[in-house]
Amino acid sequence: MSSRRHEWISKRAYAIWEEQGRPHGRDDEHWRQAVAERDALERTQASIDGREVLVMFRPKPQRPGMPRQDWGNPSTKAG
Repeated sequence: MSSRRHEWISKRAYAIWEEQGRPHGRDDEHWRQAVAERDALERTQASIDGREVLVMFRPKPQRPGMPRQDWGNPSTKAG
């Protein structure tokens, strides 16, 4: 494991521990969660701030489509 990866996981595990109220005896659980989060980041190839993910999944502007044929015909409405 690279030192940068290990440092990231260590800091994240510590943050998880703090978020959960600093419980005793759950360090392995916090470490595993941090590893899983790091693995997910690496699979998406996202940066720490997520800029690549935000750009990649930005909603595309909607193009105006053709109106449906029955849109203006009130006789086709149920009712």
